[in-house]
Amino acid sequence: MLQSQLSYLKLSEWRETRDTLHKYTRMIGALRENFSTPHPHWWHISLLVSDKGLTTTPLRRNKNNTGEIFEIVLDLTYHQLLIKSNFREEKAIKLTGQSLCALCEEACSLITDIGIDIPIDKQKFEDGKAGQYDEEAIGEYWRVLKEINKTFNTFRSTLRGERSPVQLWPHHFDLAMSWFSGRLVPGKDPKDAEASEEQIMFGFSTGDDSISDPYFYITAYPTPPGFPNFELPQGVTWNTSGYNGGLMMYEDYINSKDPEVTLINYFRTFQKAGAALMQ
Repeated sequence: MLQSQLSYLKLSEWRETRDTLHKYTRMIGALRENFSTPHPHWWHISLLVSDKGLTTTPLRRNKNNTGEIFEIVLDLTYHQLLIKSNFREEKAIKLTGQSLCALCEEACSLITDIGIDIPIDKQKFEDGKAGQYDEEAIGEYWRVLKEINKTFNTFRSTLRGERSPVQLWPHHFDLAMSWFSGRLVPGKDPKDAEASEEQIMFGFSTGDDSISDPYFYITAYPTPPGFPNFELPQGVTWNTSGYNGGLMMYEDYINSKDPEVTLINYFRTFQKAGAALMQ
């Protein structure tokens, strides 16, 4: 991918719409969690990027029937929430910025209508305030997300060892993936996979309270002594506000000569150095 034609995605220009979308992903992530087998790294609550938007991936209707599956998709192309299954007709809800409470009620009602019991605590989604939903801004974000997801997966394919899927975390609304060194963290319970496995996480955030515009981050757990012990790539800094790790602003990414190469080089530089220290 040569010099990008992607939007600058300034958070100040679409924050309220971003926050609405963030709320929607939290609800969908909760639905996925309730129909999934728990994963030690919490991969059962995340959403994946699909050809239309963000998806729960196929879920079993119930534990006793593996043949009947359904899927919830946040369609960012046509701005609707889809409930798809292999045993009933597709259901759709138009996304307009309706309150989280209203969307949750309608989604749960449609899921119940196709014969699925909903084991979700609706009280967690009682936010009755309608939000902004700017379709043009969502469209810009979707174009950016597709491109970044593609680059993340390209980088992921070059790594050896255990790797997480490239996934969107609903709690922070960041796209991320992890690489695991294969070593255990001294002093941690080996049965606690989340706390005991050495790893490096690579992510993309649309911006938050600490960093007000989109950025790419890299964190290592635990941070190896002396890290970073190398010259940082151009445009990359070592961040200590909110988290300790690599930071590259999204604006520098899209303004680079070849954004895909720039991002992969950033990720690869940190991963190689971190892996060497971890080993």
